[in-house]
Amino acid sequence: MIDLTQAIYDKLSQDATLVALLATYPSGSPQNPAIFTGWPIPPDATRPYVFSRGSVSDIHFDEINTNLGRDTIRDVTCIADNTGSDSAIETIAERIRTVLHRQPLTVPGGTHVMSQCIGGPFVAETDDTLTGRQLEIRIVTMEN
Repeated sequence: MIDLTQAIYDKLSQDATLVALLATYPSGSPQNPAIFTGWPIPPDATRPYVFSRGSVSDIHFDEINTNLGRDTIRDVTCIADNTGSDSAIETIAERIRTVLHRQPLTVPGGTHVMSQCIGGPFVAETDDTLTGRQLEIRIVTMEN
């Protein structure tokens, strides 16, 4: 079993530049950046925050050729309060892209794991009080 969720969380939470752009959770806890991997987002979470959960697409190589591995697509979304300017949310989204684009991930059980941003940042669907951006991340793993 490959834990891609933990690998994404670790990669994002270890980037000091991204962490400085995000709120903390629980509020005021400097060691916990507001990065969520489960749904729903806690109702007391302050913004801006990032969330990624589940796979949009997951193709196992051993079903299509002789290699063992997976080609997985995940969405990563960032949300902030709508202040009338998208500057802050765009900065966060671009930082997520920098952190995850063509970067190795540490995943137990995977011999080679690479992430690549294949889409976005796109405008994420929110209500009028929020603004957001979504990125599509492709993660390719080769298993032992």
